[in-house]
Amino acid sequence: MVRIAALFLVLAACHKKTPIETVEMEKVAAPVADDHSDEAHDAAVKQMMAAFQRVHFEFDSSTLTAASKEALLENAKIMQLHPRISIQVQGHADERGTTDYNLALGQRRATAVQEQLALLGVSKSRVKLISLGEEQPLAAGHNEVAWSQNRRCEFHIMVGEEGVSGTTAAR
Repeated sequence: MVRIAALFLVLAACHKKTPIETVEMEKVAAPVADDHSDEAHDAAVKQMMAAFQRVHFEFDSSTLTAASKEALLENAKIMQLHPRISIQVQGHADERGTTDYNLALGQRRATAVQEQLALLGVSKSRVKLISLGEEQPLAAGHNEVAWSQNRRCEFHIMVGEEGVSGTTAAR
């Protein structure tokens, strides 16, 4: 009985994989190729443009809300899939306040976004900041509905320093 068990163990240890089993194992274990083609780049930019979410803020605040943090988590996941692509974060404010104040507020908002993305594993070197203050409103109007839409950060997808390849501003 002991000899049969020992023989069984030896045979099990010597079992060779069939070619099909080997191929299946290699398919799962193979790293994803890093594709440098124009098509792959264009697809990555389109994915980011379609999936990136704007971040909105409360009045006179650069503090990220729970919803903003959730949106940035999703944005960070996408950025981790495309390590060669960087973003420009544009900070915006509503029309209330002076031009200088709104530019400073937009900068604080963009910085808050950059800091949160860094906490989520996105290198700060991939996140460029700019403040547009009240200069490019998303919504026209002089009421809370419009103002709440204009207190935001938007994301422009970039490749190195070449310039904007796509933007979330059109969504």
